[in-house]
Amino acid sequence: MSQLDFLTMLRDNYNKMLLTKKETANELNVSEATIDRLRQNGQLNSKKVLGQVMFSLDEIARFLYDA
Repeated sequence: MSQLDFLTMLRDNYNKMLLTKKETANELNVSEATIDRLRQNGQLNSKKVLGQVMFSLDEIARFLYDA
């Protein structure tokens, strides 16, 4: 599956542009603690929305295919 196919699948599955930390961990098949480590190491960029850590679908796809 290409990065564009994966991004399209995410958009179809979630019908939104940002995912929570829990949703991101689920998509990447890792724990939320691993997501925190990836954020701290600068490997996975996040945004804060109303105090909640969120991840763009583009960033999730980039992380998977650049790793």
